[in-house]
Amino acid sequence: MTKEIKLPSMLAFERKLEASDALMTAGSWSNKDSLWEDTKISVLPRTLRGTKSQFNLDKGGREDNNISEGDDAYLPNDLDTLKVSFTLRAIGNLGVPFGCNDPDFTGAIKEKASAYKSKGLKELAYRYAYNIAAGRFLWRNRVGAEQIYIQVKVNEQEAVSFNGYDFSLKSFESHQDNNDLMKVANAIFEGLNSDEQFVCLTIDAFVKLGKGQHVFPSQEMNMGEKKKVLFKLDNCAAMHSVKIGNAIRTVDDWYENAEFPIAVEPFGAVTQQGQAYRKTKTDLYTLMMKWVNDKEVSENDKNFVLANLIRGGVFGGKSE
Repeated sequence: MTKEIKLPSMLAFERKLEASDALMTAGSWSNKDSLWEDTKISVLPRTLRGTKSQFNLDKGGREDNNISEGDDAYLPNDLDTLKVSFTLRAIGNLGVPFGCNDPDFTGAIKEKASAYKSKGLKELAYRYAYNIAAGRFLWRNRVGAEQIYIQVKVNEQEAVSFNGYDFSLKSFESHQDNNDLMKVANAIFEGLNSDEQFVCLTIDAFVKLGKGQHVFPSQEMNMGEKKKVLFKLDNCAAMHSVKIGNAIRTVDDWYENAEFPIAVEPFGAVTQQGQAYRKTKTDLYTLMMKWVNDKEVSENDKNFVLANLIRGGVFGGKSE
């Protein structure tokens, strides 16, 4: 009888899709292809007087002022287009733990990932490329935009471009016959599937919003204060690499009764909704341990486990 492999008490995997922070600059839509000159978008403090709107107020005070302080960011009044720029590395050696204190588990997960990755990575790489082409990483900056133009270079080669609105954020069913999209997907696949090399993508998104319009950088976690603090790089509005990465790995529509894709997380947690879509039985730990112990695991479940290995993280359990 084969010994059952247990979840190691120490287990960690390196992230395999490594996004940079994204710089936010401004320009004119008519110049996006050739004459574009990056104009920094400033993050400026604002103090506003509003009203109180939260439900749980004392009987008095509903008519009082609500003074709010915090940062804001806008396009200049003479420019109509936001540009969001970042790079993305796809790194190989997938399935090899960065740290693990159980050689049996290390051997098993390496074997499973190695045998399946050439198949599973084709679907995952396509979905990552799709999210880039759709401009999912723009978050609120994508909402209500007049036009969205995405440019992607692979290892500084000639760029391919996409109309972001051609790609729905609700599913991944279409566009597998899009040659430019498959170029990006194949590049990501090559990076993730390699054991020695990596692939670097350079992504520029142009978003036509209107002159002087509101833009939305990442917000810093400002513990203990109510003041909103926005992220900036070299005094220019920016988006966190974690936020960019979260959007690109929003590929999980394999969970039960899925209505939309969610970011790959061990328990399918979506903090904005206060919901975890993979609490038990379909969580990472259950599926991963079934797989390494040669129990039946569906192709979609293998894709989910593989996507978590790409996500990376500390996955160890308690020692027995």
